[in-house]
Amino acid sequence: MKRVVFFTLIFTAFSFILFSCADMFQGKIPMDTASELGSLQDLMEQKTEITDLETPTQIFVSQGDSPTTITVSWNHVEGAQSYRLERAVSTTKNANGAFEEPSEGDYTVITSSVGSTAYIYDDGNHNGTYYEDVILSDPKYTSAEYGYKYFYRVSAENIAKGYGSSDFITSAGGTLFAPPSSVSASAGTYKDRIVVKWDKSPSDSTQSYSIYRSVNSDGSNATKLATVKANMSSYTTAVTEADRGTEFYFSVRAQNKDGVESVSSALGLGYARADGAPVLVEDVEVYEGRGASSTEIKIKWTGDPETNYAVYRNSSVDSALTLLSSGVSGQTNYTFTDSQDLEENVYYYYMVQPWKLDSDGATKVKGAMSDSGSKSSRPAEGFILGAPETVTVTKDSSGHNISWTPALGNDTERSSYSYEISGSDSKDGPFDAIATVPVSSLVEISGKYSYQNTVTRAYYKIRTKNSSGALSEYSAVQAPAPYAPKSIEVSCYKNLSGEMGSSWTANSNGVYPVKITWEAPLDSSDVAGYYVYRSDKRDSGYKRLSLNNDEKTFVITGNTFYDSNVSARTKKIYYYKVLSLNSLLGGANYSDVKWGYGALTASQYMKEYNIATVMNSQKKLTLMHRSGNTDKLGEETAYGNISGNLYYHASIEGLGGRVIMKYTDYADWYVNSNGALSTTAPDASEDVIGTAGGIFFLLNGNTNTSASMDTNGQMDGTVDCRGMYPGSVVYDNVKIKGGAAGGGYYVIKREGFDSENVSWTVGEEKK
Repeated sequence: MKRVVFFTLIFTAFSFILFSCADMFQGKIPMDTASELGSLQDLMEQKTEITDLETPTQIFVSQGDSPTTITVSWNHVEGAQSYRLERAVSTTKNANGAFEEPSEGDYTVITSSVGSTAYIYDDGNHNGTYYEDVILSDPKYTSAEYGYKYFYRVSAENIAKGYGSSDFITSAGGTLFAPPSSVSASAGTYKDRIVVKWDKSPSDSTQSYSIYRSVNSDGSNATKLATVKANMSSYTTAVTEADRGTEFYFSVRAQNKDGVESVSSALGLGYARADGAPVLVEDVEVYEGRGASSTEIKIKWTGDPETNYAVYRNSSVDSALTLLSSGVSGQTNYTFTDSQDLEENVYYYYMVQPWKLDSDGATKVKGAMSDSGSKSSRPAEGFILGAPETVTVTKDSSGHNISWTPALGNDTERSSYSYEISGSDSKDGPFDAIATVPVSSLVEISGKYSYQNTVTRAYYKIRTKNSSGALSEYSAVQAPAPYAPKSIEVSCYKNLSGEMGSSWTANSNGVYPVKITWEAPLDSSDVAGYYVYRSDKRDSGYKRLSLNNDEKTFVITGNTFYDSNVSARTKKIYYYKVLSLNSLLGGANYSDVKWGYGALTASQYMKEYNIATVMNSQKKLTLMHRSGNTDKLGEETAYGNISGNLYYHASIEGLGGRVIMKYTDYADWYVNSNGALSTTAPDASEDVIGTAGGIFFLLNGNTNTSASMDTNGQMDGTVDCRGMYPGSVVYDNVKIKGGAAGGGYYVIKREGFDSENVSWTVGEEKK
């Protein structure tokens, strides 16, 4: 843990009270407490004080260890009572195929399945450095979470003793143990075997794959056939003559180094061709189904009128086969229309299985499934005509700008579309067509089309029109994004107790809430509310804030928000911006970015003032650290890293001693925008904090000590503080007992607050 050297002299006079009795300098001097003795040397002894907890040195996160849970562990921190654990989820990849790393604003405190916050407590045996984060309670091969990465960060805490929380340590991305995907099985390709294929699990921890077979279409009561090494992505199983023509359903599970299995993959239908099976269909194709209709997809193939044909389908989102029809027959040129549960923005793939009845009239003899799936060189691929997935509307003085992503299709198909834009002054309609815009008159920029509409409406929706005049369903209704809020202001070190009442409470770091205010835009008729965002960086990492940190109420209907930031730290500023929302809770126009920071409790104020500046200044003195008592007499001056000086004068006064310590424009540290203390001034690109040009504490005043022959006495003096936390510290009520601070209190006068007494023990916590 971080420690500072604390000299008793910081708060008290050392035993100059003895300077008139030189023969006693090296002797033991009775103190107020009958059980203890001390000497001048004892009074000048360096003592170790805890300030901030150290950051955990290592953090580990599981990579594909479990299909449901990610395990996080970290090194123990000396002095920590608990650990704050936060998680961020990355769902997108960059152009290089790597997951985007989350910013600070993406992290949230983990809550367990029963709603409690995951503050992990140490039991004294270093057992509080481990957490199992259950991501999936009902895992399936379709669970999107298998395609995400999970990042964690941990901070050490000891709220009970008032230690400063450590900085966060952030993990690499953790993953769940994902199943294999795109499982398929040869369907009638061979007479004596079935070949099962799959795409490997993305989990690097995979050691092997197990292949299961079932005769049930839901995969139940499956039997394990074999286990193969992780470098394999196919398996061939022999089929007896008796089992030819029998449909089997195959699934594959991955195993990791610990023997843990993934969930089962999608089912792959496979069978071996029986003797006398009908011939393979080789010309399955979609002929009216690439955006030809919003409700159906049509396929065709050439066949035998004496043969029956079953039609199957899978999709770009699920590789499992769905049986659409089991008995199409009586034709030479076959067609089939699929209208079963089709969804927009999904590609569908069609396969045809020929079959006929055996001579007994009861047994189906199945031919090979057509080679027309997603991995075929000639896939029978189709999709329904769909509306644009994403539509946004912004406004300016010339009207409304409507932009949208192109509807599904290849470049040629997309170029044949038009888009019908409809508007209404009510979100429930009726909607009237405003314009039909061909793609040929649009310019695609960054994957979106854009249209400037001068016939403005309160609400819009769009549908796609193909070259034949068919129309898709409408997109979701959108409204113009309101103009940005004006005149945002954020409080800096402000007393908000009169406004917030009982909600005015400091967090565990001793930091109070911040107030954010703004004005509605000039044209606010379409403003239904606001979102407030915060980050510790000006240009990125913003997190949407909720009312009272409930993570439920995000829409702010007024023009004021109080941010009770549970993670706010001293010496750090935070950036805020506000987004105007329309009635659909959509928006695109943010306010300017402004920064601020919260006030401190009186106790935290004393710690920040004392540890960073006062203690640091007195380390620079030489006389007070000399071993001989008389050697400590005299005067000297120490200088601040940035400005000013500390004057020291120790002398004998009558039968006692007097120490004068005077600060004049003394400053050691700047506070940069990231909260770090530095002797280097913030440059022009950084935000200057406080009223003293970015200085943390600028000190003027005295911390003096007088003590009598019995080693008891009194401190006196006041130090005025400017900088990030303006105020003053009064020493007049600190008592000296036995040559050290032993009673009384400091008077902390924070700017904007009433004076508050703080016990002399603040900052005295010892290891």
